[in-house]
Amino acid sequence: MIQLPEEFDDIRPYYDSEIPAAMERMASDPILTPALRFVDERMDVDAFRAKLRRIRTSDQFQHEVMLPMCNALVQKTMTSFTSSGADRIDPSYGTLYISNHRDIVMDAYLHQIVLDEYHIPTCHITFGSNLMDPQFVVDFGMSNKMFKTDRKTSDVRSFLRSSIHLSAYINYVVSHGESLWIAQRNGRTKDGIDKTDQGLVRMLLMNGGAKAQVAALHITPLAISYQWEPCDILKAVERYRTMDGSPYVKAQGEDLQSIITGITQPKGDVHLAFGHPIDVSGFHDPLRREDIAAIVEQIDAQVYRNYRLWDTNYLAWDLLNESSRFAGKYSPGLREQFLEKMQHHLASYPSFEANKLRELYLKIYAGPVYNSPEALR
Repeated sequence: MIQLPEEFDDIRPYYDSEIPAAMERMASDPILTPALRFVDERMDVDAFRAKLRRIRTSDQFQHEVMLPMCNALVQKTMTSFTSSGADRIDPSYGTLYISNHRDIVMDAYLHQIVLDEYHIPTCHITFGSNLMDPQFVVDFGMSNKMFKTDRKTSDVRSFLRSSIHLSAYINYVVSHGESLWIAQRNGRTKDGIDKTDQGLVRMLLMNGGAKAQVAALHITPLAISYQWEPCDILKAVERYRTMDGSPYVKAQGEDLQSIITGITQPKGDVHLAFGHPIDVSGFHDPLRREDIAAIVEQIDAQVYRNYRLWDTNYLAWDLLNESSRFAGKYSPGLREQFLEKMQHHLASYPSFEANKLRELYLKIYAGPVYNSPEALR
């Protein structure tokens, strides 16, 4: 990893000089044993502790620990994992990958797996400050090229300072030849409609705003699509609880529950598609408001076009619309499996209005069909 100015010490990943101490803390932490059991119940914990204590660099940690663990999870929780477009990546310059966001952990780590498969250096990954607890999680993330994004700031001035700081960090890293992964908006998509937050694009350009700055970031959209949506019922429940417009207040440990659920639950077929860098040829210099909107439109258009629709998406659209329009896209067996899974989830919330919760659940899967420029023609 490049040496960063000291001003970024509060948000940057660990340098290699800090890795041995982090490995020792992780190896000595009691949470390590149950964490490993989520990946493989047969894992030799003592041997794993010894492995951690031998690690001296971030790259070593990724290639000896993180990537093997991720590949094991792919084998354990997915029927298939495929990608497209990675052969177009030019590793000679830094790239800002902006991805739709369906799972807290797996979206970014699947991206790392593909980069590694194509012998491209892994990238920096956003790490929400709300997730940075306990110390084991902090050490695990910061040893894995994760940089902190502030999700706890409530007052406007602090949020502005944090955004300017983050913008400077992102632009510095990319301009010095390294790449970053960031989600298209705060929080995971919970309604099936992947939509880039204009505020994210404004944040990226706080330290400039010239056409050349957008070109230098090499903004490349990513589209991750899961046959079985991670944390589907948890997302539907969150939307149900905010239908009246009230803010959603997370219970203690809820983020950890979502992380564990997203990592361990079956996901079926999964595809990650790499788009093309954003085209800046028609932009003004300096950028205008309509150029910011055009960047968002380009990102969303590529995500919608590259999102791979699964049988579950078509089935959910038919169920939501009481239709058989896409009956040829899914089997009777899949329909039975989907309905059984959904009814099991809905039954876990007997105090909720069943029809409304069912609608929110189906929209998570049906949303990509509405987004698709081809499906509903």
